[in-house]
Amino acid sequence: MAITTSIAVNAQTQIDNSGFENWESVSGGSEPVNWNSFLTASGGLAGFAANQIEESTDKRPGSAGNKSVRIWSRSVLGVVANGNVTLGRINMGSSSPADANNYNKSIIGNATFSEAMPHIPDSIVFWVKFTPNGHTQNARMKATIHDNYEYRDPEDAASTSHVVASAIVNFPNTGGQWVRKSVPFNYTGPATSVNYLLVTFTTNQTPGGGAANDQLWIDDVELIYNPATFNTSNTTVCTGSTVTYTNTTSLVNPTSYAWSFPGGTPATSTVANPTVTYNTPGTYNATLTVTNQWGSKTVTKTNHVAVNAIPSPAFNYNQTTYCSNLDNPVPTTSSPGTFSSSPAGLTFANASTGEINLAGSTAGTYTITHTTSGACSSTATNTVTIFQGADASFSYPTNTICILGGDQTPSVTEAGGTFSAEPTGLTFVNASTGEIDVDGSTPGTYAVSYVRGGGCPDTVTVNITLTDTPDATFSYSGAAFCLNANDASPIYATGANAGVFSSTTGLNINSNTGTIDVSESTPGTYTVTNDIAAVGACPSASHSFDVTINGLPVVTFTLADDTICTGSPAFSLSGGSPAGGTYSGTGVGANIFNPAAFQAGTSTVITYTYTNTSTSCSNSATDIISIDGCLSIEETEAIESISVYPNPTNGLLKIDNIQSSAVYTVISISGQVVERGEISSSSNTIDMTHMQNGVYLLQLQQGENTQTVRVVKQ
Repeated sequence: MAITTSIAVNAQTQIDNSGFENWESVSGGSEPVNWNSFLTASGGLAGFAANQIEESTDKRPGSAGNKSVRIWSRSVLGVVANGNVTLGRINMGSSSPADANNYNKSIIGNATFSEAMPHIPDSIVFWVKFTPNGHTQNARMKATIHDNYEYRDPEDAASTSHVVASAIVNFPNTGGQWVRKSVPFNYTGPATSVNYLLVTFTTNQTPGGGAANDQLWIDDVELIYNPATFNTSNTTVCTGSTVTYTNTTSLVNPTSYAWSFPGGTPATSTVANPTVTYNTPGTYNATLTVTNQWGSKTVTKTNHVAVNAIPSPAFNYNQTTYCSNLDNPVPTTSSPGTFSSSPAGLTFANASTGEINLAGSTAGTYTITHTTSGACSSTATNTVTIFQGADASFSYPTNTICILGGDQTPSVTEAGGTFSAEPTGLTFVNASTGEIDVDGSTPGTYAVSYVRGGGCPDTVTVNITLTDTPDATFSYSGAAFCLNANDASPIYATGANAGVFSSTTGLNINSNTGTIDVSESTPGTYTVTNDIAAVGACPSASHSFDVTINGLPVVTFTLADDTICTGSPAFSLSGGSPAGGTYSGTGVGANIFNPAAFQAGTSTVITYTYTNTSTSCSNSATDIISIDGCLSIEETEAIESISVYPNPTNGLLKIDNIQSSAVYTVISISGQVVERGEISSSSNTIDMTHMQNGVYLLQLQQGENTQTVRVVKQ
């Protein structure tokens, strides 16, 4: 499944030369570009500044760079001058370390001694190695975000009102090891305009503290920006469903929220945790901007919510009442699914199409329910009443009656009907029993009908021939039939008629009519014989015809990828065997499937058909393609790690690596939802023993994510 994501945040300003890789020469030595030491200090004592900084090849572990910066302290007439490196400018105004004339300062008119900061970082991260000389005092880092004012560190009374946020840490001896420090900015103001950042590293937290030759290495200073974040109650929904968005952004004292929901209602919102309704299928973005007095954070999640269409479950039979002796009715419907009925008694010839097996159903009134397939299934109901139909089937001992053989009486399934014949010339001894007055009838062929009346009448017609010269010659429309062909009826030569038909075991044939039920026969070659027995002075007649029933080719079809994103391009279908067949179905043309023909959340059946050129017999196999909205990568939690086994399974299917709980749906190859339920890490077995053998799609929804797995039950 294709997965995309997009996060929009404000441009993330970083400190220039934060890894101390670039150095420049200054009077008395060198400094890292964009950073400053005593060598470029201002103030009355700047002329006495000594070099307390150098570039070092002792870099922190894993650094992509080759250098760090080392600063150290020194003693001047018993007074300790702490090592100092800053983004501002050092002012040396007094020989007393704690004097207010000694400070670091942002010179906002000079980019060399100031760091513009238009954004609001959440924390500052850096690596240090600190080695004090014989004491346990701490080194220090202080970072201050301030407004358009020349802020001082240490902070004087005039600077206090210009502070936006600060991050301060005092850290001890690192034992000769590089240590990573992460310090959050504390946005307490009182200033609200974010303009500059002043960062200072010193070898001691107290001016003049420590001892000579305290050493501090610094590497890879980084500002951390946490994007706006939010949680979503559900990222795969059906049309008309609501989704709750929850702001989880770590922003101090937010003052406003600005949400954007293309395709949703409302399309925008200013509340912290809005609820949105989606009424149109598709995949939609969601954007959140959170603002406080210092700035804003924005996040956009692309293709974040997949809205699946709810297929129409409506269906309709052409009438509401049926007799059990009529042809099976099939309803019209626009969506695949499965049909069921209540109470018990109604039988479906095909539960996927809704075809009712009238002859196999019990008379009564039934509520029929159509449940559409897919994640957004829906139902509709109709009522059908079935009445018991009459059965007018009958048969004479032979369909060719010798005029010298005496009267003939048929056997009937249900008495109480009336016999008739066309054309005129055949006389009944009794029209209720169907006994033929042979002597009183004219030789010829007649259509004898038996009508069984009632609320659901039935009529059966059989051709009967009266003759003194019987002829059994017949043939079929072909000498070979495919196993899926329609029933084959005999074709008689002029003057020939049916007697009693027979064949060897394996061929399903009606002995009275000679009709072959091809689909219920066993493939092979058979000799069909039509026998007319001798009666009195009438001679016998017999004729045989050879018929071959050809089996269908074994066809299999398994799609390489049965879940496709709505935006995927058209592609050639494959997976059918034997090779050389054709693919068909909605969205298929010239064996190419086009996902653009479907809405997200729908499924369609693809059919692969293959024809055996030696027998001209065809067979087909089907598979299902699911059309997915394809969610953003943030929603793909740990679901890729879920494993399903054994597969194929004899019924008990285990799911491993479930993080919490998951909802599962088992879908048949015809698109029918067979079962839904929940599993968890402690109850992770799905029982499929009651399901028929075959191929199923197992959909696992964990949190806001869905994974589809093909499962074979055998």
